[in-house]
Amino acid sequence: MKKKNHIKVRFSTILLCILAILLCSAPCGGATFGINYDGGEYDVTEDLINEARAEEGLGEGGLDWLHIGADTTVNLYADISQYVYAYPGSILNIYSGNVGLYIIVMPGEPSAVVTVYGTDFGGDGDFSIPGEVSFSGGTLTGDYGGDGGSFELNFISSVPILLRDPDVSEVEIDIKPGSDNNSINLKSKGVVPVAVLTTVGFDASTVDPGSVEFAGAEPVRWRLCDVDDDGDMDVLFHFKTQELNLEEDSTEATLTGTANEVEILTGTANEVEISGTDTVRIVPQKKKK
Repeated sequence: MKKKNHIKVRFSTILLCILAILLCSAPCGGATFGINYDGGEYDVTEDLINEARAEEGLGEGGLDWLHIGADTTVNLYADISQYVYAYPGSILNIYSGNVGLYIIVMPGEPSAVVTVYGTDFGGDGDFSIPGEVSFSGGTLTGDYGGDGGSFELNFISSVPILLRDPDVSEVEIDIKPGSDNNSINLKSKGVVPVAVLTTVGFDASTVDPGSVEFAGAEPVRWRLCDVDDDGDMDVLFHFKTQELNLEEDSTEATLTGTANEVEILTGTANEVEISGTDTVRIVPQKKKK
């Protein structure tokens, strides 16, 4: 059985490559205008596209295609009339805009990372894992929120597409600090420790403990401490194991809550939603003889 599964994966990857090559070589009915990025970080907006067209002696208009090379991050805020290619080692963050034909995530290592920021996600992909959608080829629908409006994006990808709420700040958490596999026995009458870590862009001490939930459970206690020994203060929560809404096949668990971020210039505090996810390994129960 394992051999057959490997064959199936290889075949889908080969098929993806062939389809991508055919799309690259397909005639587009006239001259097209596109941008190749190879290294660095770029915000692709309508103003940037018009500036790029002006440099080529073209009038205002759109962008037909976009190629994103390795070690390159593109934040997309504009429409692309035909294709977007994300090559291995690239990062594509989609905040607004539509792509007329396909977003093609080319296979290879390290895998490209593609994230769509929106809400009300739907389409014909596999949404069984929270925070991502999988399909070899399929359509993702949703809403960017605000003035971004709704979207319908067609993907060709052998790697999952990440889904994020633009109004939620992603934070770094560590389930069972010091454990490599984060094993959890759902029948245990103990507690599971989960740390929210302070990073360069986030102060864990601003988290409101009363707002925190982990896998559906509220914390029974918490304290400030330096969990990762990096010299700054993190916050360590404890949750009753039997209150977690995890299943025997769960592989990830998420902590949510709110934090009060203080603006340095004005001194005012703004409440923001936070979310962090880490892997778990559910320990199977021993069967009684």
